[in-house]
Amino acid sequence: MIVKSLLVLLLSVGIGYVLYKNRLITNNEIEQEILSSWSESIVMPKNQFRKLLVGINSNVDLIVPGVELLLKLNITPGNDINHHQLFSLDHLQETFSYFFKKGSAAERPFIDAELFRKIVSGAENLSNPQFYIGGNAALIGSKIAEKFPDVELHLVGPVGPKLMELLPASIVIPKISHIEKDEVHLIMEYQVGESWGSHRAPVATRFITSYDESNSQATMIESFFQYIENYKPDLIILSGLHLLEGQSSEFFSQKLSFIQSELIKIPKAVPVHLELASMVNKAFVKEIADNLVSKVSSLGLNEQELTFLSHAANGPHSSYFETIQGQPEIHIISDIILWILKTFGFSQSDPSRKLTRVHFHCLTYHIIGIHPSAWNNNPSAVGAGTRGAGIQACDVESPDPDLVTLKFPEKFQLFSGDKERSLNESEPIMTWKKEGFHFALSPVLVCKQPLKTVGLGDSISATGLMFSEYVSDFNS
Repeated sequence: MIVKSLLVLLLSVGIGYVLYKNRLITNNEIEQEILSSWSESIVMPKNQFRKLLVGINSNVDLIVPGVELLLKLNITPGNDINHHQLFSLDHLQETFSYFFKKGSAAERPFIDAELFRKIVSGAENLSNPQFYIGGNAALIGSKIAEKFPDVELHLVGPVGPKLMELLPASIVIPKISHIEKDEVHLIMEYQVGESWGSHRAPVATRFITSYDESNSQATMIESFFQYIENYKPDLIILSGLHLLEGQSSEFFSQKLSFIQSELIKIPKAVPVHLELASMVNKAFVKEIADNLVSKVSSLGLNEQELTFLSHAANGPHSSYFETIQGQPEIHIISDIILWILKTFGFSQSDPSRKLTRVHFHCLTYHIIGIHPSAWNNNPSAVGAGTRGAGIQACDVESPDPDLVTLKFPEKFQLFSGDKERSLNESEPIMTWKKEGFHFALSPVLVCKQPLKTVGLGDSISATGLMFSEYVSDFNS
């Protein structure tokens, strides 16, 4: 009776307490402890990247509430079907519903140019349309320019008048990047718990569609590689290959063959990071895995991209992409990262393979796996990426424990067969070794009321890269 009265008293005076690991703590004590640990443990590398080349996809993002736009277009809830390409308003509704129900970010090309323009017109006439920098390359470049002002950064990608206004003035846009009219991508966002028909969104994320000739045909790819010789960057970041998915298999293979031949020419002392994005064509993804992944130094991807890559290339847990919902299991993700590093990564037996780093990011945690001879400062890199995720999603200047929450599993395995363990919030960055590779994991403090989800993965990858140190002569 005394205990019951005490609990009632605590609630009545508004003091929020929760039970965590058999002890009473204040509501944001865990979050504050993690933030404090990050502040103490995250450090910049001794040798930082100073001269970057980023390409090749860039555009203007038109961001609107997804459900509101569908209602504006007189589209009502219906079936949920995953279409690889969108030819009609029905395709838009069905594919949006499919990923809305799963709570997974996705991107699909629109095939009908006139219909897409009508959809964009409807989006522009909503109450509060927002225009932002879009495209993985432009987003990565703008994040680095914003957070690391001493870095010299050149962007090769299609840049129209509106995008030129939006990009940071410090980014160098060569003349080869200029186009007369901006490419527009439509970002249909939704919030956690939002309803669409009988579905309720399990997380806050977005669905993206576009009709984009410049990026979908990779028109800047030749200029991008030509630019390397004169500019001589110390880090190259490549993205946008997913937009080729709307093209024929012959066109796709031709572009990949060109990219492969150009990547081989780049000295191993200059790391190349490849940022992947959502794709559904198994043959195309397998072609990327077989022909490109081993030719880059670093790979960035989320749970959908990682699990589908394993499916397409006959990796471990190859059917997991079909059943994954919400937070992916840590040991499964670690298994796949290890497989990627072993299958496509540098080894003494095959020094022609360049891959030495994989950066995985999802809503609730990140993992970076590395070849220890090629990269330093890995724990700081994963910690900086997770810390930045909450800051950007909440759209604030610095971490705020009241705005974020820990959604990390109470019990987990670091890899299959490992003992079960729990998170120590005073040491949130976990490290381990497996078969000669080093891994670092950190939980994300998830924003309770996210204001900006677009570009989150790109921001995470950019931050992780800038906190990483590449050992340029590791295999010499």
